[in-house]
Amino acid sequence: MTLHAVEDPAAFVPASRHMELAVLAACLVSKTARNEARKAITGEDFYYGQHAAVWDAMNRLDRHGKTVDAMTVGELLKPGTLAHSLLPDLVTTVANPDGIPDYAAVVRGWAVKRRLQDEATRVAQQALNPDANANGLAAAVANRFAAIRDAGVAAEDIHALMLDELLDLPDEDYDWIIPGLLERGDRLMLTGEEGLGKSSLLRQIAILAAAGIHPFLTTRRITPIKALVYDCENSRRQFVRKARDLHTFACLNGDNPGPRVMVENVGRIDITRDRDLAKIHALCDAMQPDVLVIGPLYRLIPRAVNTDDEATPLLAALDTIKDRGIALLIEAHAGKSLIEGGGGRNMAPRGSSALLGWPEFGYGMRKLEGMGDYCDLLPWRGARDERAWPSRMKRAGYMTWEEVP
Repeated sequence: MTLHAVEDPAAFVPASRHMELAVLAACLVSKTARNEARKAITGEDFYYGQHAAVWDAMNRLDRHGKTVDAMTVGELLKPGTLAHSLLPDLVTTVANPDGIPDYAAVVRGWAVKRRLQDEATRVAQQALNPDANANGLAAAVANRFAAIRDAGVAAEDIHALMLDELLDLPDEDYDWIIPGLLERGDRLMLTGEEGLGKSSLLRQIAILAAAGIHPFLTTRRITPIKALVYDCENSRRQFVRKARDLHTFACLNGDNPGPRVMVENVGRIDITRDRDLAKIHALCDAMQPDVLVIGPLYRLIPRAVNTDDEATPLLAALDTIKDRGIALLIEAHAGKSLIEGGGGRNMAPRGSSALLGWPEFGYGMRKLEGMGDYCDLLPWRGARDERAWPSRMKRAGYMTWEEVP
């Protein structure tokens, strides 16, 4: 940031000179005011270099436990500089220490505007570069503008607590979407053998829950949810064929889930691209779903996800959806390797090890040998919380999968 040493009160500048002076004058006479001001601003937020110099001098004295007043600050400033000559004006400036939150907010606001203006100029220049990658530039610009917004986090916005304080808080109730099974913001990754019915199981969870039916304990009614199914593999025609019987079952045993389930059939996408991710966000904004069923994973990005560097942008994109309080249910392919010492195929997802640590719950569907209508639901990672996911299921007509007691 450029600090300006020459003042011209008659000229328009992207700052509020009198508010900067009010902050300094109040801080010069009150340690409480200085502590309050530090919650909102730093020295880099001042437009005028002499103002920043006075601010830094006061902070240095506070760090060393020294008295802060015009005399001690003057000792740290070089005589003859604009900062040193400013001190008499600060002593005579009337500024209420109780007004520091308002003064500092104005100073901070102008600082953010200046940084936005500088960044906008930089972006305009980069956008005219014919060699610039549009998608990469858009992502970089979004990150830089977000960094301007988030820079200088105020201390009052940090909510870390000591352990004793945490233990004194009342336990928070679960924010259930499906009681005992799925909480708001949960992430489930389901793997399994090809063609066994992963998509059917996730579709069942969405449609039955939207009908007010527990997806496994079908005699148990729940509060109907809203679900968005973002199908990247099946065409609309294929989805309808697979969902019709399940819809019939839901209507006979619960509410009609039709008005509470939205389906988008899109084919392969690249969720790490702003355009594709924005479409999902727009649907979420329009519907406000409780659950998003999306996948399969390999169709969310047009390249292999074998390393952490390849997985990170994919998982970060998915987390922007989860951060809206939506539970994510996603299908992935299991790896081809076998468990050492026998035990069959490893159900962990194929690709980067980052996929293993991402979801709260990771399960794989494995067919029981000689029992084609049965499968086990096997955890391939330790669950982050206790949930009542079934351990064994069987095919059950309309409902597709039913828990085996």
